[in-house]
Amino acid sequence: MNTAIDTAAVPTAMSTRRLPVVDLQPFLFGDAAARHAVARDIAIACEAYGFFYLRGHGIPADTIAGGFESAQRFFELPLDERMACRVTRPRQNRGYQPMFDTALAGGKSDLKHSFDMGFPLPENDADIEAGLPFHAPNAWPQLPGFRAHVEGLYFAMLHCGHQILRAMALSLDADENFFVGRCRKPTTNMRLVHYPPQSTDPDAGLGARAHTDKGIVTLLLNDDVGGLHVMSDDGQWIDAPPDPEAIIVNVGDLMTRWTNGRFRSAMHRVVNATGRQRYSIPQFHHTTFHAVVDPLDLVRGEPANFEPVVAGEFVANGFRRDRKSWA
Repeated sequence: MNTAIDTAAVPTAMSTRRLPVVDLQPFLFGDAAARHAVARDIAIACEAYGFFYLRGHGIPADTIAGGFESAQRFFELPLDERMACRVTRPRQNRGYQPMFDTALAGGKSDLKHSFDMGFPLPENDADIEAGLPFHAPNAWPQLPGFRAHVEGLYFAMLHCGHQILRAMALSLDADENFFVGRCRKPTTNMRLVHYPPQSTDPDAGLGARAHTDKGIVTLLLNDDVGGLHVMSDDGQWIDAPPDPEAIIVNVGDLMTRWTNGRFRSAMHRVVNATGRQRYSIPQFHHTTFHAVVDPLDLVRGEPANFEPVVAGEFVANGFRRDRKSWA
């Protein structure tokens, strides 16, 4: 949930296991049996790993390339121009997030900075006027074509994420639009993230310290620089190298709660010890702010392991723990 974990207590052993690979194409274009087979494969991956590679996702290659080109252009801007994209409203995850903003209390900060965009909202939106967390206008740099590329990628990833959520719902014997129907005005945000080269000494800091994501699912685009590690169920790190044909999908804490623990929100980290600049583009999928996440919506014949929570409040509480700018 982007909740940082004390890495001093996290094992460092590397596993020989590899994340599973799922092809989404039969779900998008196949018959009922094919769609159920994909949904089953996604569920198995979510239960065992909480992460999987997704091929056949349908996000155009040129749209992805435009996103990475935009990221590189943005982070090459002088600091004052990046800072001009800061969103001044409190409790937001839009605009420029400077280096070292994310940190475990009492620990070292993550060695990354980002540009974030959220679901586009009009200036007179009632939730903006009410000061609801995560609700603000997006902020854009003065870079030709930047907004068009980034917004295009945001909506392509949003559409893909909805297909994944439909498959997950199908695997849980729920209405196919169970999750998507609660995402009509989502607090979903997409980040362009830059990780400068870091020291090979973990004590000097990591690109992203061990954490889990807060939302329902995350879609991740990587460049060709590795460094993503996923914690296995036996306490070892699984290397998740880039796959140019796939995106990486992972389960968030809210999805774990909603599925009563069936789908696993796995710890993961980023270690950029390559000596190269690293870029990634995650999109964190969320429901509407006021959606209630209750495992009794999906649990049948077993006790609930989690209390109901209001999705936006749950995520905002996590941000207050992890983000210096939210203190």
